[in-house]
Amino acid sequence: MQFLNSRSRLKTKFNSLLYCLCAALVLTSCEDPNDLGLEMVEDNVNGVYTDTLTINVSTVLLDSVATSGTGSLLVGQYTTPQTGTQQLSTYFQVGPGGSAPKPAADATFDSLTLYLLPFNYYYGDTTQTVSIAVQELNSTLEQYEFSPVVPVEKPASYFYQSAGIYNTSKVALKEEPLTVFSFAPRPARKDTMEITLSSEVGQQWFNMLKNEDEKMESNANFTEFFKGIGLVPTAGSAVLRFPNSGVAVRLYYSEPSSSGTAVSKTAVFSLANGSLQFNKSVNDFSGSSIDGIKESKELPASATDGISVAQAGAGLMIKLEIPYLEKLKEKLKPEFINKAILVVEPYRGASVSYPYAVPDMASLYETSVPGVLYTPLVTEYDQNATPLASSFIKDSENAAVGRYEFSITEFLIDKLKNDNRVNEPLYLAPATTEFKTGASRLVVAAQDKALKNVRLKVYYTNIQ
Repeated sequence: MQFLNSRSRLKTKFNSLLYCLCAALVLTSCEDPNDLGLEMVEDNVNGVYTDTLTINVSTVLLDSVATSGTGSLLVGQYTTPQTGTQQLSTYFQVGPGGSAPKPAADATFDSLTLYLLPFNYYYGDTTQTVSIAVQELNSTLEQYEFSPVVPVEKPASYFYQSAGIYNTSKVALKEEPLTVFSFAPRPARKDTMEITLSSEVGQQWFNMLKNEDEKMESNANFTEFFKGIGLVPTAGSAVLRFPNSGVAVRLYYSEPSSSGTAVSKTAVFSLANGSLQFNKSVNDFSGSSIDGIKESKELPASATDGISVAQAGAGLMIKLEIPYLEKLKEKLKPEFINKAILVVEPYRGASVSYPYAVPDMASLYETSVPGVLYTPLVTEYDQNATPLASSFIKDSENAAVGRYEFSITEFLIDKLKNDNRVNEPLYLAPATTEFKTGASRLVVAAQDKALKNVRLKVYYTNIQ
């Protein structure tokens, strides 16, 4: 029995040695382990790495991204050769809140004004004037429920909600805007925006207040009558994000006093039903590198001028596929992998800084084990399941060059150990909050092994 155990141990060591020798022959671009900082396991064990694995990139358009209830109002537009034109508009309801004042019989209407707090985010060229139409909604804002994945009863996509409104949801608008206003979006200015609305609508609301119309008794009654407001861009090259806190329509009117002077009074219609406020993205890809993405939902880099695109708000992601992982699995045991780093460098033919900067933070997404698409990949060995994200690392010598780096050791080992997952792709896009409430875009070229713009660095143990 002792003899058999010794033979078994020798056989195990021989198999391990054989795997490592095969890996050393097949995987190229190896470096001195002393330069890598890998811990030496034994005197006869060395650390090497490869970064020559093929990675295919393509552009994927998600069918919908839930944008309701985020607390952010996105409005604006911009155009780039890679993404075409993106137009972001926002929709919300206002109401009297159940405590509308009753003006005196001899009170007179003054004005109706929309208030927005200063924008806290911008993307694009803020040196150009932005014009926005304030529209009255002609349809009711309603949440939509997607069918969950069986049997886990979770939405089929991470970016779905059990009840929500989406970046592609339709909303009807009345033809005549309440107003159109233009301004210079200076990021350094922190002024509250005051936008004068239609006097005709203001007079109508004022008369209803004076007559104690039941429509002014509650938000529910009022939103049946006045379904909401849309902010739709009509000119400009930037997207702005306003907080929903402080959003209000103020109706100003005057009442005479006993002294004969007019006293200014206000009726406030605050944001109502914050869960129904949502942002809509309308994208015109015609003439851009990804023309045709709406019809196909996925385009390889070979069909898009050699690039792939991710864009917040629009639901565009970059799909990353590693087609030869099965061959890697044949040559290298997962247990010998020490570290795996995915490095992505943005396309050098597109801007990485103002006005169309790359995202400050990018994330990787996967199909989770329950089958939920576009689930954020989590940070390795993190009990809190924090989404994995990488900041943009600028090159110290060239400001136009930089990269993102993701540690995906646990993910790669799991894929190699699981035959059902070995061919599943990763997806690259702005980090989750930006993806839902921002407008930034990231352009990545097809893998170029000379530039090493997209590469997976696999560090592994090699027995010598």
